[in-house]
Amino acid sequence: MDRYINAFLYLISQKWMMVFFKKRTILPYYHVVSNQYLPHISELYPYKNVKQFEEDLDFYQKYYSEIAPDELLNKNLNSNKFLISFDDGFQEIYTIVYPILKRRGIKAIFFINPNFVDNNEGFYKSYISVIISKLKAPTIDLDLFYKISNILNIEFISKDQFFTALKRITYSKRQKLDEVLNLLSISKEEFLQSKPYISKKQIQEMISDGFYFGGHTMNHAPLWELTLEEQKKEIIDSVEWLKTNFDIKYSYFAFPFTDEKISKKLLKELFEYDSNLLLFGISDFKKDISERLIHRIATEYPKRKIAKEIVSKNLQHIYNIVTNNNKVKRQETI
Repeated sequence: MDRYINAFLYLISQKWMMVFFKKRTILPYYHVVSNQYLPHISELYPYKNVKQFEEDLDFYQKYYSEIAPDELLNKNLNSNKFLISFDDGFQEIYTIVYPILKRRGIKAIFFINPNFVDNNEGFYKSYISVIISKLKAPTIDLDLFYKISNILNIEFISKDQFFTALKRITYSKRQKLDEVLNLLSISKEEFLQSKPYISKKQIQEMISDGFYFGGHTMNHAPLWELTLEEQKKEIIDSVEWLKTNFDIKYSYFAFPFTDEKISKKLLKELFEYDSNLLLFGISDFKKDISERLIHRIATEYPKRKIAKEIVSKNLQHIYNIVTNNNKVKRQETI
């Protein structure tokens, strides 16, 4: 039902309504900005091109003023402030996003997976996108689909159904993707040599220019598939990696995929590990069990205009308050 409500609220949202919603800090987040088709991303989700991203920035700078991450806990979030963030550490945050933000005088947080830095490893979902991209070529024999379905234990009737099932391959089965890559003559080494991810040198340059970095787990694991101890290790190790390699004093972390299944017990133990740790989820304007867990809003869908998107998120917030659904519900344990 929420999906239909969200669509309806976006439909009725108008830019002029922003006059009613200026006094709320927004934390828009993205993954990548590019004018190009990116085989390792494009089959997973859509993203904005440079023109669309610049239009978003025009909007933010017109209606909001920037807030630094360390100010989020010290200032009232019911003010017209904004802070942009990017997840996953793709190369485009350095080659495209960084120059644009630097030119505009805007800072941002970049949440990265240390195992992918310097292109030593790759995100398993990125390999899925590359596989789908290859299979969408008109010359691909249908027999390959059946061979892959046997490897991954996928049942399908149509190609679309096959691609949907492929995108749902779990983290625990990611090693099976190597067999598929070999079957399709896709080289992991060549993929990583194309440098899809950011490097340590680039991170250092951006930090020196005043940009912020945070952890995003070591290898973008879906945390709900891990034990509590494994979850803690993925999170803490990614934060500590940044501190060790770049002498960062702050502690920022954004949950990969979703924070929906994160337990109270995990959050409690994370705050015990570091009382200054600032966590970021993706539940829009909802409140959570701690002021140290702040939620962001997804703003990268290219078919949605940023003004209508922000207005619709505010309308959704009002709807959630009226329906008593303005707090994130968390289980005690996983």
